[in-house]
Amino acid sequence: MTSDGPFQEPPHPTRRCWSCGSDNPANYNFCTRCGRPIAAPPPYQPPKPVTLRDIGRLMGAYSALPLLILLAVNVAIALWGIGLVYPHLDKHVYLFIVTPWLVNFAELGGWSFFAYYIFLAAAIAISFIWMLWKSARPAKNELMGRPTKEHSPLFTIGTLFMAVLAFNVIFYALVASSGTSPTTPDFETPELWETLYGFANASVWEEVVTRILLIGIPLLLIDAVRRSKKPELQERKYRQYILGGGLEIGRVEAALLVFSSVMFGIAHVWSWDLWKIVPALAAGLAFGYLFLKLGVYASILLHFAFDFLSVPMEVWPGSFALEMVLGLLSLLWMVVGVAFLVYYLAKAFGWLTGKRIWPDVPLKTKSPSYAPYHPQAAYGYQQGYRPGYPPAQPQGGPAYQPLPMKQPAPPTDPAAFGYRCQHCGNTEAHYEDGRLICTKCRRS
Repeated sequence: MTSDGPFQEPPHPTRRCWSCGSDNPANYNFCTRCGRPIAAPPPYQPPKPVTLRDIGRLMGAYSALPLLILLAVNVAIALWGIGLVYPHLDKHVYLFIVTPWLVNFAELGGWSFFAYYIFLAAAIAISFIWMLWKSARPAKNELMGRPTKEHSPLFTIGTLFMAVLAFNVIFYALVASSGTSPTTPDFETPELWETLYGFANASVWEEVVTRILLIGIPLLLIDAVRRSKKPELQERKYRQYILGGGLEIGRVEAALLVFSSVMFGIAHVWSWDLWKIVPALAAGLAFGYLFLKLGVYASILLHFAFDFLSVPMEVWPGSFALEMVLGLLSLLWMVVGVAFLVYYLAKAFGWLTGKRIWPDVPLKTKSPSYAPYHPQAAYGYQQGYRPGYPPAQPQGGPAYQPLPMKQPAPPTDPAAFGYRCQHCGNTEAHYEDGRLICTKCRRS
């Protein structure tokens, strides 16, 4: 007893394992829980060099941000257009399918026409909100340069937008260099509400009749036939055929993708001319790819991004600042889009050949190879030799000659060392009667 209270034995000093965090007695060199050396630091990880692919990913992520802002503005314009469409209930429109001729099958007028535009605006807004929700976490990692398992929908939609935009610019530049002037529809005469309805209808309805009706529904029928012959085939969810997303691209899916894109390209001839087939087909491939991999919401948003690209200038005509901003952004997207056009072409070529190529995958570099590290061989031990025992003599052969000392080869694992129990994997042992005994399982 002391004036400060009863005597207390001082606590035993401990050493914390850097690997598993458990406490061990101070005189232990190896953790009793995980077997790792307590004093050893984690294996050295050399800094990863910055590659062109890393720079490209950052360029794509940051170039998609202004597109996100523009999409938000255009979604607000599409919703605002509900009030512009309402006074025109006398308008009559037709729903059509692509054969590739446009075949009308239903007429909408009055309140049905107004309700249809509300449906279009709601589909665009819901697609945008769903994309934001799906992109929140992976897009943050992409902007910070962190590796992600899969790209965010914003990144995929944005880079495809830039790639297709670059392709269109290159294609029409080549057409113009030949002295040809492609025909374009009249987008200046219609009133603003007609422009909003026309572009909203194209963004949503064209995706329904070319992606869902020409990819999803045929794939549903083909899968039903295939499962009737091979019941062991994996069954997809029915919503995937309607809403898309999560569909692996095999031969059947690729054939339907090309078929729908060709139909989509030919369908534009009636409003444009034959020169429109190629860029529309390229855009159709991007729309169909998004439908298969992400869902119809992504193809709607990409289609909406193209059709509403210049709509803000229709809403605020004569704004020099707005024209300057959109012009500079379009130039940025075209420049970055060239790189991603190469990327997606390499991705498609790799799918056709069955071998991924750069820039879809990084270039392979030869890494230094090391010989396997064997502690016994490093010190000249023979197989079957045990410390403390005389070496075995061959029957009728010459006396044993120890192997020459060798410099141990560098281990493949920086944390590797000489002893590891072959029974439990423990890395701590001590000698007993000339034998190494594992401190964990007590076996030699």
